Amino acid sequence: MGNVLIVVSALAGALLFYVGAPSQRWLRAPLPARPARFAATACIALSLVCAARALQPATSLSVVVTMLMAGLTAYPFIGALLERRRARLSAR
Repeated sequence: MGNVLIVVSALAGALLFYVGAPSQRWLRAPLPARPARFAATACIALSLVCAARALQPATSLSVVVTMLMAGLTAYPFIGALLERRRARLSAR
């Protein structure tokens, strides 16, 4: 259960960073930047704390950073797919 919390909170933190950005494509308008960054930082801190308790220090940092990189890489592509789908649905 702890490993799932590490991954989910890291991905949630990355998602909050993404949807708080002005150029995000998931929502019609971005979330307010400051609260989104604060919540993202809290999620990432939770992920780091859980990882530090469950894994070795280097491993925990590696897992959290890898999840952040995966999320911040995938979310723009998913946003482009969502935007494409919205455009296709509105064209009908």
